[in-house]
Amino acid sequence: MFSKTIRIGTPIVLISIILLIAYNSYNKTQSSTTRTPITVIPTNASLIIQVNDVRRLSRSLQLSNIYNKLENIQQIQMITNNAIQLSNLFSDYQRIFKSNSIFISIHKVSPNKSAFLFSTNFSKEDTENKNVINLFTNNFKILKYDNQEIYFSDSLERYFSFKEDILFYSSSKMLITDAIRTSNENTDNLFVNPLFAECYSTINKSSDINLIINYNNLIGLTDIFTKKQVEKFYFSEWAATDIKLKEDVILASGLSAINNSVNNLTDIFNHQESQNLDILNILPENTTHLFAISFSDQQKIHEKKNKILQNQNKFWNWEKNKKIIEDSSNVDYNELLNETDKEAGIFNTSSNLFLEKTYTYFKTKESIRATSLLQAMITSSSNYKDYRINKIIDNNITANLFGEILKANNPFFTTINDYFIFGSTAESLEYIIDKYNSKNVMSNEKSFKRFKPYISNNANIFIYLNPARTVKALKETLINKEEFSYNEDSIIKLRAFSLQINNTKNGDLHNLCLFYDNKYKESIKEEWYYALDGDITMHPQLINNHYTNEEMILFQDKLNKLIALNSSGEKLWEKQIEEKILGEINFIDSYNNNKFQALFNTRNQLYLLDRNGKLVNGFPKNLPKNTSMGHSLFDYDNNKQYRIMIVGHDNMIYNLNKKGEKVNGWRYKQTSKNINIPPKHFVVNENDYILNGTSNNTTKLLARNGSDRVIFKDSQSFISKVNISKEGNLYAITNENKLWIANTNGDTEIIELKDLNNETNILAYKNGYYIANKNTVSYINNIEDETLKLVLDGPIKKLTLVKEYLAITTENSLYLIKDKKIIDGFPIDSDGLFNISDINNNGKTNIINIRNGFIYNYEITD
Repeated sequence: MFSKTIRIGTPIVLISIILLIAYNSYNKTQSSTTRTPITVIPTNASLIIQVNDVRRLSRSLQLSNIYNKLENIQQIQMITNNAIQLSNLFSDYQRIFKSNSIFISIHKVSPNKSAFLFSTNFSKEDTENKNVINLFTNNFKILKYDNQEIYFSDSLERYFSFKEDILFYSSSKMLITDAIRTSNENTDNLFVNPLFAECYSTINKSSDINLIINYNNLIGLTDIFTKKQVEKFYFSEWAATDIKLKEDVILASGLSAINNSVNNLTDIFNHQESQNLDILNILPENTTHLFAISFSDQQKIHEKKNKILQNQNKFWNWEKNKKIIEDSSNVDYNELLNETDKEAGIFNTSSNLFLEKTYTYFKTKESIRATSLLQAMITSSSNYKDYRINKIIDNNITANLFGEILKANNPFFTTINDYFIFGSTAESLEYIIDKYNSKNVMSNEKSFKRFKPYISNNANIFIYLNPARTVKALKETLINKEEFSYNEDSIIKLRAFSLQINNTKNGDLHNLCLFYDNKYKESIKEEWYYALDGDITMHPQLINNHYTNEEMILFQDKLNKLIALNSSGEKLWEKQIEEKILGEINFIDSYNNNKFQALFNTRNQLYLLDRNGKLVNGFPKNLPKNTSMGHSLFDYDNNKQYRIMIVGHDNMIYNLNKKGEKVNGWRYKQTSKNINIPPKHFVVNENDYILNGTSNNTTKLLARNGSDRVIFKDSQSFISKVNISKEGNLYAITNENKLWIANTNGDTEIIELKDLNNETNILAYKNGYYIANKNTVSYINNIEDETLKLVLDGPIKKLTLVKEYLAITTENSLYLIKDKKIIDGFPIDSDGLFNISDINNNGKTNIINIRNGFIYNYEITD
């Protein structure tokens, strides 16, 4: 149940990253005498930050590279500015605030509101309460609560109060009254809770900052910030840690007390030895979220999991549903549990944290034996690259064994090195297999390797998040997005946040880490991927969506379904097409109202669909003749008087309008040689030309009305298709392996170039040509014989110019060349089917690439 993991893990992560770090700096001062300010903090605190050396902390934060980057988050920048003001105030009045320390706690004060409570000691013998308030403001009024004075500043919107030598203040009156009540009742403060008292006694007060966390309260707090209500979940209670600020990492480490009862997830792991997280050698390098558990006694884990379900009144339904599956399949879960071995978890590989990109897993002692136990549960199987992918009737088997935190709708599984990996589709598991076979796994990823020294090799609980890749998706879950706006370039190097919990004889050891990879360089990043229903044979097509001002991605699967994705990789719609789409899909504004429709043809019909996948009235239209080519679309004067060209099997070019009707006055005459490319329109010196390409001298240029405009006299036959340079010249390779060049005046030229043969790919560029033979591509122009020579990983299939890039495809790879250099991060695996554009209109180039039954969206960041 990855949705719960997202609600538990990512809010802890996101709120902890933003709040936790922010709070370190939000404050600066205190004074510690006889009473600790903790005695006024209400027990519903989610986080408590204890700053022990405020005056030195301000400088330490500014010297930390990672903290400087975090200041690009708007909320943290605001908090930092306030922190500087506080720091200056406490520095100016050191006689009053002698302890140089302060406590900041965050509390849920209503279903939709949170507030901070600041508390510190002051020198009571040196100043009166009103004089302390005057340090903050001279304009205040005095209120009364429980016979205690509350000072309210309207200009600051803040309430102040005192308990002996403790000053505490907040923007919430309710929080102040709660603090007064807590301070007056010795039976109602945090130290009454033995779990808090024990862990707090372990902190190192010489640390600049101590962070004390109540995970359960923190989870409850996320309701205030997120659009969807968080399901109540008991993860862990109090843990007290020491924070270390380093150049590129923020670390927090400390203990929580052992809870002998079983109320929280962490209680399940009491007396369990943590194990090495070998799953990191299997998970894809682009894993964005991981919740992993390890243990030494799986039966004890299972029993305590059931105990928690009983405490929450969920056990009866849970067992009932499991029993139904056991009875219907004759599979014994206890027997299967005995075959598991020390690791289980759930992970996601999507930057958007899509549920369909959620996987679960568990390790077994011997996968063949474990698979045999599940045999009666398997309903179908298929093979992929020497791996078996099975479908089973229990799509939550990992959760049934180890708890609802690992719940996900995953009915398919495969095995890799005795790990059972479960996914939502067979294609999603093919993705895992491909990543594993190519060794593109987490443990090999460069940034993760740099992060690894800061964490333990083993953990009972390991929560991992890639902030840079998931920050957009996490921000979308927030109610107030603007408060957490950020500079994207500064966030891109925040590569890891982790929480590790290990059970020890002294309590649970908690280690938190936020890692900024200063060496990280990303020229290409995988934004998302989409699993296809089998292979496709067409390039992904990009169509403008006037509603979102972004581009839709269209492709046709093997069942001839046309599928549309949005720029985030989410399926918008699908439309069954009777036959295979030929050529490209174009978009036109058929109603001249700035709303665009998708235009394409099959063998015998012309289609026009709106942005919702619905046929425009009157379509599809039967073509005048069947064709084996895609249409050509022309808009000569950019006035939306579209012309659609269809090359029929009768070797006739048919000219249609946007309604699919023949255009009157079309004067084209058939040629003797078959047309081998769709007509192409280009302009030279404000004159229109239409290329009618064949394999010999019947190639000619037409006028708008289809009449002959330019006929070339020399007799040549071509082994390559005739193409058009940016300057408006035609070129092709002849049967004699020479270069034929023609211009719109009808003049032709034959040039001998070295290395031209019947397998050569040639592409005009500026004043020269890219020439590809076998696995080598070079560039030749009139100035230098050779200004580029690249040796690639296999025979070159195609050269294409897209925007400022030269795209080269080989059998299994796609290269992008810019400024005569291969872009960092290339080649990428590819079936040779791709498209390049700025699909989400953010000024960055995207590559939509197809590989092994998946569509990938990569963003070029150079």
